[in-house]
Amino acid sequence: MVAGTPAAAQQPLPLKAGKAWKHKHSGIGVPATLGGAPRDRGMAYAADDLDVGLSYTVGDAAESLTFYIFRNTNGAVPVWFAQAQWGIENRNTFGRPAIAVGPQAFVPPGQSSASGLKVVYEPKSGPYRSSGVMMLPVGGWYVKLRASSQTRSPAELAQWMDAALAEVQWPRKIPAAPEAAPVTDCPAPLAFPVAAKDAPKNGGADLMSGLLGMATAQSKAKAKPTPESTKALAAVHWCRDPDIGGNAALYRQNADTENYLLAMGDNGNGIWVGPDPGAKVIAMADKEAPATPRYSITLITAAQNVGFVAQDRLPSPQRVIEIVKANRRVTTVPTWGNSKSISVNSDAL
Repeated sequence: MVAGTPAAAQQPLPLKAGKAWKHKHSGIGVPATLGGAPRDRGMAYAADDLDVGLSYTVGDAAESLTFYIFRNTNGAVPVWFAQAQWGIENRNTFGRPAIAVGPQAFVPPGQSSASGLKVVYEPKSGPYRSSGVMMLPVGGWYVKLRASSQTRSPAELAQWMDAALAEVQWPRKIPAAPEAAPVTDCPAPLAFPVAAKDAPKNGGADLMSGLLGMATAQSKAKAKPTPESTKALAAVHWCRDPDIGGNAALYRQNADTENYLLAMGDNGNGIWVGPDPGAKVIAMADKEAPATPRYSITLITAAQNVGFVAQDRLPSPQRVIEIVKANRRVTTVPTWGNSKSISVNSDAL
């Protein structure tokens, strides 16, 4: 599904025994021992440390902590927190666990607002007594802490997670972030009474959409939050439509009926679906351009956006998955690094 994240990008992190590891982009330093648990490995799941994980275990995995950092390219803390919850709630190891603590917002170290979310579960079967996850923003990055224990109660695990987070070295200045709130179900799920079909080819719109996506991602990475931008983000509430199967879910901002994010997994890879921005720009410049409905499908990964064949109406998530699985890509645009080149599938244009 995630066409922009090849398995070849997964590499062990260069770790020095007994030494903290520092994330070069965010400035986050993670110690060699976290919460009393020694580090046993570190992995990079995307190039240039855009998605990394550090694992800590005690004994024969009787207790474990995993600390993740991945790039903030889309969605929000509530979205990726909900995706992480799915991973716990549907893991056979925990036997459909019950929520014991939260979900609740918390103020992360070095921050002034309750921008993080936390939940702890009590497994109903298996060897574990507790499992939980914390999610928080740090500038242009997301941090996720996963914990499981065969010995600690849910309340004790919650305290252990807090203590582990306090041991991390955070940047001196962390941009302001809005308060977080868990996602809720959308008031009414999106309906797709008429099946979407491929829109007429429009190479200019496809290229313009790719350029806009590149410019937006790069400006977002450099932007410094202002009181106005933080207030605007705080006004956004994410809701979720009914499950569509697996760890994939449809999320919408303020119950929007024209756009949605199809989240894949829980490490920031998503597919944004909505009115084609490139077609809008061209229509504004050329008043005589035909007003043909056109909806774009964009896979957003840590380092690039992949645009797929546009549709004549808002496509269902099943239609989107079908198109992405078939790899019907039109453009591939880098959103990280110095490259400004756009790869184009000439057949699709």
